[in-house]
Amino acid sequence: MESPEIESKKQKIDIDKISGKNKFIYVLGNIPTTILGGIFILLYVNFFWDNLKLQQTYFILGQIIYMVINASNDFLLGRMSDKTNIERWGSRRLIYIKWGGPLWGVVFFLMWFPWSYTNQFIIFLHFLITICAFDMFLTLVVITRMALLPELTESLNERNKIQLYNQIMGTIGAIPVIIALYIFESSLQLFQIFAGFMAVISAILFFIVGSKLHERPELYKTEEIPGLLISIKEALKSRSFRSYTGFAFFIMINFNLAFTFVFVFLYIMYFDIFTSILLYYVITIIFGWFSMAIFIKLAEKVEMQKLIIGGLSCSISINIIGFLVVIQPGADIFIWLFLILGTISNGSLIFGYPYLMLVMDDDELNYGNRREGMFLGMHTFFIKISESVAAIMGTSVLLYFGFVRDSPLQSPEAIYGIKFLFFVIPAFMMVFALLSVSFFPLKGAKLKKMRAKLMDLHEEKTEAYK
Repeated sequence: MESPEIESKKQKIDIDKISGKNKFIYVLGNIPTTILGGIFILLYVNFFWDNLKLQQTYFILGQIIYMVINASNDFLLGRMSDKTNIERWGSRRLIYIKWGGPLWGVVFFLMWFPWSYTNQFIIFLHFLITICAFDMFLTLVVITRMALLPELTESLNERNKIQLYNQIMGTIGAIPVIIALYIFESSLQLFQIFAGFMAVISAILFFIVGSKLHERPELYKTEEIPGLLISIKEALKSRSFRSYTGFAFFIMINFNLAFTFVFVFLYIMYFDIFTSILLYYVITIIFGWFSMAIFIKLAEKVEMQKLIIGGLSCSISINIIGFLVVIQPGADIFIWLFLILGTISNGSLIFGYPYLMLVMDDDELNYGNRREGMFLGMHTFFIKISESVAAIMGTSVLLYFGFVRDSPLQSPEAIYGIKFLFFVIPAFMMVFALLSVSFFPLKGAKLKKMRAKLMDLHEEKTEAYK
């Protein structure tokens, strides 16, 4: 039984503290993030590996260099926002969204113009330079935007709801993503025009978010952030951060497999290209919303860790059964059934980022500083590795089973390999994610006490700032 004091603070911390205006502006930023990031994930392997036929050796080398460069600069970019002088720049995070967002749009637009169609080394340079530049601006903008949310509210309920609103707003951004593959497959020139429009729209929305949103300087203005190496050492000592990172790493491998290789999954989706693309996104969006809303409602009564473990367990079972069914002759239509079931069970992943926010809250209690940028930089470091691992893993599996690039027809062995990539590989990744999240320590009474102490600390900081 919790003490009356802790129970009172628990109720107080779960009160809605974000104004409707700030909430809307914050989630508005998920539209351009979804547009630019979604189209990139969906098409960059298709563009460079399938269409321009970049050799597998160059592709793997590029992914390794990309992984090292972009994973390393995440520490620096996250750290840079943590230490930005608010008196000089007017904000700690928003300055990067306001101006970095439009630059991100420019890089996105330019990457779809081939430097060569025949010279493998030139194609390799185009691949390496543009994806590294794209990812640098993605990291800068996404990290600073994500870092704002745990700063804006301490409420778990509010954070979970905003994550759902983020998904809903991201659905608007997913509309151009849905049609991007169809336009790309129809005409590269038409897609380049389309990419230009998307870059302009995204730049405008990022500028609005960076100009209109408000921060809470009282939580960090008087802080002295320790050095980078000390901060990294302190973060890696955190059991909650290590557990969360393992969970996020394997989940992001699945996310990248699911969307980067849609152009390959079309071979097994039974319907024509346009119908399959439309159904794929409609199912993941509609059933995803439905499932996330249910899990958020359940989180009011059931702890998030139990919900994540239950959802992952269901997903693993669905993937294994699904694979055994769809490898039977003439059973491709059942892929849609298992996609629906898998989407519903994956709704528990809505708690992924709120889990990381708990890690940041715990760190503030231990060391007195809010270091969202540093934690997000370290988080992104491992996520970038997972992105490259997914691309290398996916292309290698396809080639192993005899997939022929940019071909309208594939052998039975290649089709089997596509189904293996669609069902079996994600099941293995979810097993590792399940093991990682099982060790997350911020749960039960410990979580309630931590949140009550956080409320006291923030009240003290607010009074000192005044």
